[in-house]
Amino acid sequence: MIFLAGWLTPTRSIGMGAYLFGATSCAIAAARDGGTSRRGRLAAFLAVLEAGLFLDMAFNVRWLLHDLLENEAIAENLYAHRVGPQLAALGLLGAATATGIGFALLRLRGRAGASMAVCGVILSLSCWCSEVISLHALDAVFHSLLNGILLVSLIWVASSLMTGLGILWDSRMARGEIRPGTSCGWALSSFHTDSKQKKL
Repeated sequence: MIFLAGWLTPTRSIGMGAYLFGATSCAIAAARDGGTSRRGRLAAFLAVLEAGLFLDMAFNVRWLLHDLLENEAIAENLYAHRVGPQLAALGLLGAATATGIGFALLRLRGRAGASMAVCGVILSLSCWCSEVISLHALDAVFHSLLNGILLVSLIWVASSLMTGLGILWDSRMARGEIRPGTSCGWALSSFHTDSKQKKL
């Protein structure tokens, strides 16, 4: 019980809950749209990514990778010179993120929900990579406390909500259950309705 209390911190609980919501929403959309349709394949792919982020949150994979890279840098006497490569890596990450978002918006033009879902995943993966790179100045921002919760957890919640609500919105649009131009505020209640129906 003590181990569980130490493992399941408030920040980790928030991250796991956020990515579980994203993965479940994408799985519901994939099942609803069918695995062979383009929408269904996108939803299934996003579900796998969100599930991977959930497992990462549960087992701290990103920090295990960070520690591995850090130990390797120390062994090669490169740790003291890490800031330059970290800045370069973050620059490349920023460019890749902007390119990915731009491509998603272009490729999914006319599908606001799908665009929002993909951009949410891109932001999640960018945040994951930033934590692995672990530039001290960025870590100081990510790990600043807000009512006892790490600030980075807000990024996890926002990006997973974008993904989960966006993919449900896209699925509803495809089935003609909502009109174009409708906001995605309905999607959370839709998620709960679908979950209850599956239990029945």
